[in-house]
Amino acid sequence: MTAPATPTGTTSWADPTSAGLAPRPSTANDAAALGDGANEDGTQTMADFLNREDAEQREILRHGRLFFIGSEFSNLHYLVRQRSRCPDQRVLHFGSHPMVPKLPSVPAEVLELPPKPLADELIRTYFVRVNRALAIVDEDDFIKVYNDAHGDGHLQKHRPLSLLLLNAIFLVGARVSDPDRQDIKSLRSVFIRRTKALFDSRYEQHRETYLQAALLLTWQCEDLEDIVSNTWYWIGVATRIAFGMGMHRDATPSNLNPMDKRLWIRLWWMLFQFDVLVATNHGRLQAINLDESDVPPLEPHHFEGISEPQCDFNIQHTRLCIIFSKAMRKRVSLQSTPADRAEATREADARLADLITSLPEQLQLSTSDPDPWQAVFHLSYSHFLILLHRPKPGRASDPEPASPQAVTDLSICCDAAVTICSVFESLRARNLLSRLWIPSIHVLFTAMVHFSDQMRSANPIMAAKSRRHFDSLITTLHALKGHWLYAQSLLNLFEARATSANSRNRINTDAGVQVEGQRGSMVYPTPETTGGGRGLVAGSTPGMAIGGGPQQFLANTSLAGQHDNTVGDEHMYGANFVGDGLGPAVGVDAVDMLQLPSALEFLLAGVGDDFGFM
Repeated sequence: MTAPATPTGTTSWADPTSAGLAPRPSTANDAAALGDGANEDGTQTMADFLNREDAEQREILRHGRLFFIGSEFSNLHYLVRQRSRCPDQRVLHFGSHPMVPKLPSVPAEVLELPPKPLADELIRTYFVRVNRALAIVDEDDFIKVYNDAHGDGHLQKHRPLSLLLLNAIFLVGARVSDPDRQDIKSLRSVFIRRTKALFDSRYEQHRETYLQAALLLTWQCEDLEDIVSNTWYWIGVATRIAFGMGMHRDATPSNLNPMDKRLWIRLWWMLFQFDVLVATNHGRLQAINLDESDVPPLEPHHFEGISEPQCDFNIQHTRLCIIFSKAMRKRVSLQSTPADRAEATREADARLADLITSLPEQLQLSTSDPDPWQAVFHLSYSHFLILLHRPKPGRASDPEPASPQAVTDLSICCDAAVTICSVFESLRARNLLSRLWIPSIHVLFTAMVHFSDQMRSANPIMAAKSRRHFDSLITTLHALKGHWLYAQSLLNLFEARATSANSRNRINTDAGVQVEGQRGSMVYPTPETTGGGRGLVAGSTPGMAIGGGPQQFLANTSLAGQHDNTVGDEHMYGANFVGDGLGPAVGVDAVDMLQLPSALEFLLAGVGDDFGFM
């Protein structure tokens, strides 16, 4: 096991001209001059590569240029095979000459760095809280360059420090820092701006750095756009870069250096996991089809260079995503029949059962508080179970007859949703919610949809238990709303709908209308109906209407009064969001004006009073 790598505790940055840091232009003109020279040399790159006789024998070093020759339909593939002396047709990756330094012009502010002690803290936080499980960066190599501790002072074995990757690490480190660190929270938008500027200007030359930065930018959440920005967008960018570099193909037979071979395998399977999670959350197509890839599966030795790696988590979570990916492709295929979809679910169930019963001990969900990576694994596992087994959407007034399979599906969904709720409660109690990233919020969303549906159950015990879990998740959303803008949007969705449903119920009750069985009318069991002496939900009043919603429940708890309009990275919801001074009693017409992600806009735009979770 590799010892933890720690940034050197210096108070200032090293000289930018030293071996460990990439040289930076002092002016825009300097950068332009360097860039022009590099562009002139770049026109000869392909010709030089094809004319080199030693291209097949040389090791592809970390500072060198790499060519992926593509499939048999590529002209480059054809020419290489025609001239090649190498009989191994599996070799698809070849090295070329070292890259000429190229420094494009960027605003001076983008090149600024935080104070060295703060930078050390953010880097340490990232590597301890994220990279041990999501090993996007080779820790040993990065820290050696960061500390300028090569030993020989030459760049032939190490790349210069990447400012793009450095700022992306700052961003994620700031995201997963303790939530009470307001000084760090205020810098998130700065790191996002710098990282995106360096990315867009193509400041770096090493392509895999862009892939790494794109993966790290999935922790970005500037706004609620979910197509041309944020997680979905960056996973798409990372995937195209990976395909262009040939990361979807086995590089084992090539002369790629050992460190990059390990890194590529990790990056590919990390990208695959992210792709499955994001495609699932948005109900969109996966970018990666494993039938078109022959990358070897993850093994513990691929995590060499990572201190205290969470190998089991990464390996098992990859297996989990593979299972669900195959099921999802069959379930959403336009050519699939109902029988095909049912068979896909049965196959997934068998594989999931085998996976969960063969988990390494450290990943098994213990009765005590799970560590963050145990939690993430079981959140994903439970999420997939609900998505595979929840019933087709339909109106509560038109329930389908219960079948043995439907009863089994409901039991699976209930158990999975309760697991999700308990995991979030544990993380919240230990102040660990900041360790999560955006897919975990989608898991919470799925559980809330399940519980909000079960709160309309004809069985009062089931309804009350579901309400208890629903309120717990509302409390979790309040804890997350200052960290993720998406959590605030979910609060607006569920709390506003609950308030609207409660208002309708009060009007109907005052008019003497019998509303038994109507959505949102369920009442907590009272001592008179259950024989008990107190309500089934902590903090509730016996007989309190479920339609009262989270706002009424929270009014009786210590969370009352904590709801405000401040969210995310110092973003404020103004008049265009819910209106100035609009409180919990927001009307349904105003709710329909909420600016939410496109996945939620449909729920709140133009559906009136006929649709609601409550």
